[in-house]
Amino acid sequence: MSDEFIARQMQGIFYPAHQHHVFHRLNLEYLSALQTMQPHAIERLLAVGMRGNLQAAGDNAAILPSLHPQLAWQANTLFTQSTALSRDKAQLRKQLLTASQGNFTLYRAGMGADFASKQLSEALVVSAQDTPQRVALAERMLTDALAVNDQNYRAHFELGWLYLFLLDKLPEATFHLDKAAQQAQASNPTFAHFARRHLADAWYGLQAFGKAAEIALSVVPHSAQGDLEVHYEMSRYLAAAGDTQAAAQQLAQVVGRSSLYYVQAQVEPDFIGKPALMQVLDDLRSVRVQRIQHYVHANWQQNALASLPLPDQIDSGELFKEVVERHEHVMTHLPYVTLSQREQQIGDRILAASEQRIIREVQLRSRHYEQVAEKERQRWSWVNQTGGALLHLSIILLLASLMFYLLRFVLDVLGIGNLLLADALVSNILGSMLLLGSAGITLLQFVPWGMKKLLLKQVELDNTVSFLKSSS
Repeated sequence: MSDEFIARQMQGIFYPAHQHHVFHRLNLEYLSALQTMQPHAIERLLAVGMRGNLQAAGDNAAILPSLHPQLAWQANTLFTQSTALSRDKAQLRKQLLTASQGNFTLYRAGMGADFASKQLSEALVVSAQDTPQRVALAERMLTDALAVNDQNYRAHFELGWLYLFLLDKLPEATFHLDKAAQQAQASNPTFAHFARRHLADAWYGLQAFGKAAEIALSVVPHSAQGDLEVHYEMSRYLAAAGDTQAAAQQLAQVVGRSSLYYVQAQVEPDFIGKPALMQVLDDLRSVRVQRIQHYVHANWQQNALASLPLPDQIDSGELFKEVVERHEHVMTHLPYVTLSQREQQIGDRILAASEQRIIREVQLRSRHYEQVAEKERQRWSWVNQTGGALLHLSIILLLASLMFYLLRFVLDVLGIGNLLLADALVSNILGSMLLLGSAGITLLQFVPWGMKKLLLKQVELDNTVSFLKSSS
């Protein structure tokens, strides 16, 4: 049996008309007991219901995976409750069986109530054409059983549940659910509170919002520890009754402790259009953002970069503010679930981004000076090129002079050295060679004005980058 099949078969249970076709956990609580569902199946159905709410409101259901831990906790809570309901039902069956000893009519009424429960359970897994027949049979059998034994509070509850979620007969639902709560109070107060929650939902469907809120208030002290569902139900009823101030107080306690209810509250018809309640959600988002901001600023003060003097008058504080402002803008568009569940992770990411921004700024400054130096070098490269040409010419003159003296030496050996008597000319050539060589070396070593300062800044910035990378 797939989750989608159950949801399709029982649209009236998942998205009942008296709840404005919105899924709430209450809709699934007794259904899970009827079907003896395991936690993983309950969790999947909770996700199906939440997904339907989000899609109906036009919101993105992609945040559901991040709600998995809370949905799993809810599923385990419902499983524990379902187990207790099944155990209590078995005990009640034994009590009724003992009380019916010798009375076949009472015995048959008890068996009829049990068979009606089976019909309700099977109504979820049969075809859509057979479902109304099963439901009608369960209604008739429960009515007959109660006509014989009006003290069977479980039969009262199942008949009230059937009227509430399957047949949309709310007045009849309030009657039987109230009977179930009253009769179970003495022997099974936990079940009585469970029945009252359904009774409050029935009065809500009848638009008796004040009565629904009053019943929910009586159940709140008996809710399981850590279970916020009853508080959330009460905030809905108070909002529907027009007591937005009390509803806002209840809602703030719930959504502040569970992002699952924050997501639910965003699509809740009873809250939409009520500024005081929407302000609660906005305030909680602001609180989360402020907590992240405080975490970031507190940890930044302990970061070495916050007090490290950087070259070229780079202000690490201004760069940090720039990064924080950019991330704050992003946080205003993040889902509340992400803000609440990844608070420290977001803060750490902002700190890491700040460090990277500072390193990148130092690198950009270094590259800037490198580019300026390269432009200056290209601008004055003709000076170095001229020096190279002069030095090259002086070397040629030197070689020519050496060749002249070598040739004259050979002629002297042959006894005809008087043919080359140009000492004055060679001396002039050597003088020119020395002058050209000196000028060439000087021009070749020429460095444009300010180039050394640029190179020193670049080296300082590069060393700073290496230090920051090694220490991060």
